[in-house]
Amino acid sequence: MFACTRVAATAQDTGLTPGELFGRVRSAVSELPVPDFIVFTVQNQSVGTDGSFQERLRLAARTGDGASLVRELDDSTGSPVKAAPEIVRDNVFIRFTTIYRVNDFPVEDFGLRYAPSKRPGIFEAMGTPQPPPAQSKLKEIGAVRAFDNPYRIVDLGDTTARDQAVYHLGLTPLRDPGHHVLREMWVDKKTSLPVRYIAERFVDRGLLAFHYFVTVNTALIDRHLVNVDADGHFNVVRFPVHFSGEGKWSISEVSFPAQLPDWMFDPATFPQHRYELIPV
Repeated sequence: MFACTRVAATAQDTGLTPGELFGRVRSAVSELPVPDFIVFTVQNQSVGTDGSFQERLRLAARTGDGASLVRELDDSTGSPVKAAPEIVRDNVFIRFTTIYRVNDFPVEDFGLRYAPSKRPGIFEAMGTPQPPPAQSKLKEIGAVRAFDNPYRIVDLGDTTARDQAVYHLGLTPLRDPGHHVLREMWVDKKTSLPVRYIAERFVDRGLLAFHYFVTVNTALIDRHLVNVDADGHFNVVRFPVHFSGEGKWSISEVSFPAQLPDWMFDPATFPQHRYELIPV
């Protein structure tokens, strides 16, 4: 266990250990607001042995339960389509997209917040034990928090990322690697917020299961830390399926409405409002 203050600074400036700097990252992320709703556009440009996908979707998502209203803008060939929006509540979107739980991706925090998540993270292995709240935050005294660090953290040196001076950390999970999915992190020296991650992603769709590494870039939008793009090489082998390739996602046109009507996420009542103005 260790303690960390909330004042942003680099380890070299203050003599902090890499683990203590990681604690500052968690404090900085935890102090950001959690949105109730998010509206965004996602572009998928994946190329693999099974073909290419250039789909584009517009989504309005309710973050508490993942319910979403989705409109397909471009199909898997990249051709524009005029499609009616549809409600999706299972977090999969198999018919729409190859990106698993794309509705949760923009504000995924990779377990950095002190408060435990209501649902498993989108990169986590299914069935992975979720840590109790005590492992995330043990006590708080004034501006100092003490917590149990789930990673072995090493300093990989100062560098730049997305034109920002950053601290580069390497992370190896000490337990439950299917839950603690971060493997590298680039941290803004001024804000202590993550600029970039490398995370190990686990996907299990029953008949299809695999895992791979994804590089994720972030941006601060309306005081929310948004994962604005990601890319990774995937290699899927599960009989009789075998395909591999490069996947690239980008998030744009992001907004955080204070409120969206319940009918937008209710299949029973949505048809009555189909012709009303909706953000997707």
